[in-house]
Amino acid sequence: MNLQDISFLVETSLKGLQVDPAACRGEKAGQWSVKIKDSTVWLDGFNFQTSPDKWYFQVMSPVFAIPTQQNAEIMTDLLEFAYSMYGCNVCKKGDWYYVLSLREADGLDQGEVDRAIDRVAHYSSDIYAKFSFKYPGAWPAKTA
Repeated sequence: MNLQDISFLVETSLKGLQVDPAACRGEKAGQWSVKIKDSTVWLDGFNFQTSPDKWYFQVMSPVFAIPTQQNAEIMTDLLEFAYSMYGCNVCKKGDWYYVLSLREADGLDQGEVDRAIDRVAHYSSDIYAKFSFKYPGAWPAKTA
């Protein structure tokens, strides 16, 4: 599996969502961004210079910036929510929480790409809705 193969699968998925893949492409090859309902979803096909023949596929969605209030309670609830997630994770990177699906690209197929996009978008939207309802005022409105 290489970037061309990953790109074909991603762009086929985007077409299936009735989205123009060219409009979703990022600044670099192997990057896409798509809005699905109220979730922003980023898709990436990438490798590392130290291992140029090994490719990875990632789907990621920002959920919310780390709040200034009730952060310990929110982190505990996120961990408990993550237990019920299938094929995705909740992670923290910098000042944000994200829903993430990451895997090696070897053996990747169309169904897996479709499901990863659907799951990440669903969980991102679901987490934000439930947590912003449970913890009103803990953070500003979703901006990413």
